[in-house]
Amino acid sequence: MKLIKIIKKEIIIICIFFFTVIIDQITKFYIYENKFYFLEGVKLYSWLNLVYVENQGISFGILSELNISFYLGIISTLVSFYIFYLIKKSDKSSEKIALSLILGGAIGNGIDRIKVGYVIDFIDVHVGELHWPVFNFADSFITVGGVLYFWLIFFNKNH
Repeated sequence: MKLIKIIKKEIIIICIFFFTVIIDQITKFYIYENKFYFLEGVKLYSWLNLVYVENQGISFGILSELNISFYLGIISTLVSFYIFYLIKKSDKSSEKIALSLILGGAIGNGIDRIKVGYVIDFIDVHVGELHWPVFNFADSFITVGGVLYFWLIFFNKNH
């Protein structure tokens, strides 16, 4: 009975979390299953390509030249538990939404590390020859959630 009460109270947070993980995993599955098509990159717009990249670093390929994927997996798990704690502790819906985006992204990338030992990245945004590091939906959810969360913490004291 208590579980049903929690689910009803937190349904939007639960839905956001599962939505982020599912979207992330479906897109990565598609890219992985068709990776030979995406190895050279597929141009969608003049500023956007889809390209298959195996990222052993953190978001946006940072630290990918180091062989630390296992340790990043452990850190990611610990951070995920802490984010879950913050969601549970918060009484503000906006904070819970932001943290759910972060948690969903972290779990999405964590699933990759467990399954294949690296994170599958595929979104390549660029202006001419200047490319942003290749990323995925999980990275985007983490970034949007992080910006929103820090905005709420530092600039929106009365929410």
